[in-house]
Amino acid sequence: MRLTRSTSARIATSLAAAALLSALAVPAATAAPESAATASAAAFVCSDACLLGTRAATHPDRDRLVFDFTADGLPTVSSYVSPDGTYSGPSGQDQALQIRGTSYLIVTLSGAHMYDDNGALTYPGPYLQQLNLPVLKGVEFLGEFEGRLTFGLTLNTSSRQATFNLTAPNRVVFDLYR
Repeated sequence: MRLTRSTSARIATSLAAAALLSALAVPAATAAPESAATASAAAFVCSDACLLGTRAATHPDRDRLVFDFTADGLPTVSSYVSPDGTYSGPSGQDQALQIRGTSYLIVTLSGAHMYDDNGALTYPGPYLQQLNLPVLKGVEFLGEFEGRLTFGLTLNTSSRQATFNLTAPNRVVFDLYR
């Protein structure tokens, strides 16, 4: 079979268009990519809640601090106000938070770790984070001891707070109101 020049051109154009469309087509079953937190959480083996990270943001009436955890559970949260920014360190002696403010909150997350069951670090930091939010001025990691993580929060003003848990993914949330 002999093809004319115009027939060959039409066939070539059609094949090129089909190849381009197939290269650009996205299969219907393509899954959405995992988020960084979900992907990293899946890599850890934790029998208790393992801390993955912290993040903070401001909202019209409050600042929010979020502790992100693996899917293995949520810690029990306790906190107390430190009038002068001191806390009892590992040796039992009073120590001062490094970031200065006008009010301080010491937070303990019981049943939480920063290493997984295989000894892999799940919380790489930051250990000292200075912030410039209206209420929350800083977050400082104070230590880990027997399944308890302790953080110090430096606040600009003494304010009302709300603490609650969220799941899927697991989070502990502190809302610090103005």
